[in-house]
Amino acid sequence: MWQPRRRRCSKEWCLRNAQPKPSIPPFKPEPTRWAKPGPMNLDDWVNFYKWCQVNAAPIERPPIKKEPPPPPTPERVPRMAEAPKAPIVGWTRCESGGNRDEQDAFSRLSSPRWRRGKYQPPPPEVFAYRPRLAYQPRPMPEPGRPANKIKVPCCFQHDDVESEFWATVRFPVSKNARSTMPSRKDCELSRPRAVPPKPHCPLPSQNAYLMPKRKKMTARQWRAHQQRLKILAQPSERILAELPCFCDRW
Repeated sequence: MWQPRRRRCSKEWCLRNAQPKPSIPPFKPEPTRWAKPGPMNLDDWVNFYKWCQVNAAPIERPPIKKEPPPPPTPERVPRMAEAPKAPIVGWTRCESGGNRDEQDAFSRLSSPRWRRGKYQPPPPEVFAYRPRLAYQPRPMPEPGRPANKIKVPCCFQHDDVESEFWATVRFPVSKNARSTMPSRKDCELSRPRAVPPKPHCPLPSQNAYLMPKRKKMTARQWRAHQQRLKILAQPSERILAELPCFCDRW
């Protein structure tokens, strides 16, 4: 197989390729009088305003007149016997002319074959209220819950028929509800509401606010009471011992 020929590195080739490449500066066009660096002088501003008065002034164009469409004439609609006095709004006849059969075919083909009433959207479906608590997972309802509403007849022939209907109404029970154990709060909420409501804290009985009824003391109790008052009226021996003695002053 043919081998690629290797180029020998000579001294002249190394010196020629070792020289730095000349840097060619990019071409910069000369700035125009509007692109000069630095602020504009008085002459530049005068020329600028003269240029604006000629080239930047708005062009006033004449308004375009809109001609109203011509009213229908006997030449345009051959079926008309005479020219109308006012323009006809909502003209439905075939303007191309023709006999009576073509006019009837045009009106028949322009009407729908099967007419249908206005679309009435179904009522929005009412979903059960499932609030999402903060920092809690989204509630996942069990399939089949909530149960569909029962169909109640509009009227009953007798009160016994109505009572029998409501007595035989049954709702599907959830599988989780069959194996769950109600808590104390669930049992309390399942009972009928009591009026007045149950207080949060037990209220004291009315006898606690009543003054105890005074009873007449016996003779023995009266003597003990007099003796007790006499003892309480005497000063304390400890306080008398702590008081200084002023017997020497007299």
